[in-house]
Amino acid sequence: MTDPSHTDSGVAQASALLRRHYDANARTLTRTERRVADYLLTLAPADLAFRSAGEIAAASDTSDATVIRTARRLGFSGLPELKRLINRPIATHTSPSTRLGHKINSVAPDALAARDAIFAAAHEILEATSEALDPSAIEQAVTLFENAGTVWCLGIGVAEQPARHLATGLLRAGLVTQTVASSGFDLANSMIGLRKGDTLVIFHAATRRKDIAALIEHAGKIGVSTVLVSGTQLNELFRDQVTVALHSMAVASKLASWLIGATVIGDLLTFRFSARNTARATATHDNLNQLRAKFE
Repeated sequence: MTDPSHTDSGVAQASALLRRHYDANARTLTRTERRVADYLLTLAPADLAFRSAGEIAAASDTSDATVIRTARRLGFSGLPELKRLINRPIATHTSPSTRLGHKINSVAPDALAARDAIFAAAHEILEATSEALDPSAIEQAVTLFENAGTVWCLGIGVAEQPARHLATGLLRAGLVTQTVASSGFDLANSMIGLRKGDTLVIFHAATRRKDIAALIEHAGKIGVSTVLVSGTQLNELFRDQVTVALHSMAVASKLASWLIGATVIGDLLTFRFSARNTARATATHDNLNQLRAKFE
């Protein structure tokens, strides 16, 4: 059971963080932006994570655009980052079961409201991920694929889904790929075939794992390029240790999964590879269709 005083401490830290940003930037806000900011200060930090731009706009009698602009004027990259950073100290000091209970209570119980909340969160993930992606990093990753002997796609646990999705897409576009979902000592067995000139794509959301850190170090030593698709904290931690770091955003409410952004990044990488290597991609698709016809 989580100590209530710990939860209170997290709430206090979150409130103080928002207040510091407000005090530092209040003079730059327009009248309507100040209305949004004042409303944000009235919300309990744990509730803020579940408020969409539209809901905040309606409550403050402004617009979605004003809400987004206000978040940026307060010193955040946008509303998703504001909610994520405000929620971080609460998540640190609150048990998962307590957070789940708050999530359930914060989303209206009827199916229509739940649908709107989930899809709003998914839209927020995609919008924030799009803003965080550097097009030049996408092109750099595709160049690595073009020069790779094998593209290894690693995802442990739920991250296996976007890893397998990318491996399948690149395979159909003409590349040699491998999907790996092992961890610990089994990961070492799975990666023994990694060779200089290969490219390793790692999908991992947040938790720093010893096996992934060791694999990134090993890849660098043997001349394997590494593409990391991760959340904010891992992106910051490993950015200087990998060849390319791509940022898939999460939402503080956890109403929709980080996997949404990671999967779309995989689609983007596959599409850009196919666009830059059209003859190779179309020939592989033709071969695939011919093979499928034989299996009918």
